[in-house]
Amino acid sequence: MGVFTCTKPATFAGVKYMPGDTVPAEAIPADRVGAVIRLGLIAEAQPAAEAQREPEPPATTTFTVPVTLEDGTVYDATVTPEAVVELVAVLQTTVEGATARVKAITDGTALILIDACDSRKTIKKAAAARAAELEGKPGTEETGGGEPPAGGEGE
Repeated sequence: MGVFTCTKPATFAGVKYMPGDTVPAEAIPADRVGAVIRLGLIAEAQPAAEAQREPEPPATTTFTVPVTLEDGTVYDATVTPEAVVELVAVLQTTVEGATARVKAITDGTALILIDACDSRKTIKKAAAARAAELEGKPGTEETGGGEPPAGGEGE
């Protein structure tokens, strides 16, 4: 018994401990440890259990969003949180600022979301032009007219 974890607010050897704090064994008289544990003020620290909890699997970083295209078909876009952040940033920006942001986007899925969610024609054209540029089709700046990138761009 070397280290304990405080489970309720308590004071040992003049030091205040809150739940989750580590309480050194020296702070509690050896003959009182059992009684303090039964009172529920402390618990024996479980370093092996803590080590097992640390390597948790990473959280899901993508999710699927159904996007209805202009022709009525539904495209299941695999979206990252970063793409959603880009979408919201574009939606909250003026046309000039949004156009500049769209020109810097490298995620095709973010461009699909922007085209689907932003009703401003200038932004739709900028998103289509940027998608075409990412696909390697230069010189399509005036085309697009709100069409989302074809072929599941960014997948």
